Amino acid sequence: MAGKTLKSRTKLAKALGQRIRFLRTDQGISLKHFESKEFSIDRHALSDIEKGKKIPNLYTLYRISVVLDVPLEEFVSKLK
Repeated sequence: MAGKTLKSRTKLAKALGQRIRFLRTDQGISLKHFESKEFSIDRHALSDIEKGKKIPNLYTLYRISVVLDVPLEEFVSKLK
């Protein structure tokens, strides 16, 4: 069962990261430019989130939504 949970967590992390990357690049915001707008999330951490290596906590997800000017729900509404 633990293997199934890890696989689901990994799948969730990758899907969430892809959604964040899509929204960021769709607005033409580079990792470096994002970092200049939100000092609490450096570009390396955001890159790890977008690659699915890390799952952001709720506050980090909120800060990303503020920079991208999208509602928080935008990140999870498309996840399957």
